[in-house]
Amino acid sequence: MSRAYRTREQWRELIAEFEQSNLSQKDFCEPRGINSAYFSQRRAELKREAEDNDTSFALAVPQSATAQQTLQLRLGQTELVLPLSVSPRWVAQLVKELSA
Repeated sequence: MSRAYRTREQWRELIAEFEQSNLSQKDFCEPRGINSAYFSQRRAELKREAEDNDTSFALAVPQSATAQQTLQLRLGQTELVLPLSVSPRWVAQLVKELSA
């Protein structure tokens, strides 16, 4: 059986999918044909790389037009909900201060 080649972005997507899945690593990896030890190794490498390069990112989730006008920023299990009226400069300063 040949091993599938995955790009860094594909690994990041797989890891994000795993973290949202509420499955054990074994239950997540097995149906996808991924060795769970290798998955763990790749996950640790990408986490270290992100920490070393400070390339973490937050997911901005747009709301529907009928929903209250807010901006949601999510990073892992942390969520920040702000009104759209907040200044973009204030948001940028907040992100800068939190990343320090």
